[in-house]
Amino acid sequence: MAEENPALLGLPEPGKPMFYPKVGHCIYRGVTQDRAAPGTELLELEDLEEGSRILIPLARVPELNLRPAGMASEEIKRVLSSEFEEPIEDEDERHALTEQLIVDGSPEALSRALKQLHLLRQTEGLDREEELTRKKVRSWLAAEVSLSRDCTRAEAQAFMTRVLQESLAEHERKEKEEAKERRRAARQQRIAEEASSMDDLAHPQADPGVQVDVQKAETAETETAELSVGASKPSAPEENPL
Repeated sequence: MAEENPALLGLPEPGKPMFYPKVGHCIYRGVTQDRAAPGTELLELEDLEEGSRILIPLARVPELNLRPAGMASEEIKRVLSSEFEEPIEDEDERHALTEQLIVDGSPEALSRALKQLHLLRQTEGLDREEELTRKKVRSWLAAEVSLSRDCTRAEAQAFMTRVLQESLAEHERKEKEEAKERRRAARQQRIAEEASSMDDLAHPQADPGVQVDVQKAETAETETAELSVGASKPSAPEENPL
């Protein structure tokens, strides 16, 4: 029977919501037969936004990361309220990671993608492609929250906005504290270096080469003085022979 197909493991009951990565939220309608290819079974979904019918060959289902939806409000809140990840400077790497998170499609992955795009939007700005991606991911998460909390999309959007604002405020506070600590450490290092410099001026270290030259000069002066003393002594008077 179709219901026993391994491809259906982990999917919700027919009539329940599910998430199709890169497509959005759908209602799972069950399994149907492909009229154009008798014997071929298809997964039938109904797009939650447009109401359109989506048919997927069961053989493809395991690779699509389809999952039940409407149970991840707390997971989304947990990720959105966590610390922001370090932004990726390289644009290609950033796009690749965002695409990977979207293909994953889990509430955690989508929340991570939104957080990265949100931080970049607040600090540097997004290009047109990234802004479209941000809106799409945010819409998917709003639908997830709406299903989980049984609230309107507007209420779900307001919920996410509040969580992101609080998270960003905490991120900025920590950045200011870290910058303050770096300035304090730099000031202490500068004071230590100035103190060391003053100590060197107060107790200069003699140049070994100069010390040797001074010793040589002192030795030469001593020898010269001794010679002068010897030369200045009066000669003993000659004795007159008797």
